[in-house]
Amino acid sequence: MITRELLRAIRNELPMQIAIDRLGEHGPIAKEIEGYFRFLCPTCQELRATVNPRNNLAHCFCCGQNWNNIDLLIALGYDFLPAVDLLEQWLRQHQERRCRPKAEPR
Repeated sequence: MITRELLRAIRNELPMQIAIDRLGEHGPIAKEIEGYFRFLCPTCQELRATVNPRNNLAHCFCCGQNWNNIDLLIALGYDFLPAVDLLEQWLRQHQERRCRPKAEPR
């Protein structure tokens, strides 16, 4: 079942950079520019979609389109339910990695 809490977590807690990295060659071109993570906007095809690190949402400074993880996958051809399922898996993996204790240095 898809809850509001799950959708909020996918949008705000799964870093957009991780989602784009996981998409690999199926995702948009992306890079860090001037300290900001930017990617190729699926709407206008300009490298001006910039992720706000405070809320994990992106805004394209060329066409004005706003993006979250779900919107991005849908724009790349995913249907809503498969997009949410895939992003939920990545979110859980991200949360598990963050909760693991770090190895003690020797």
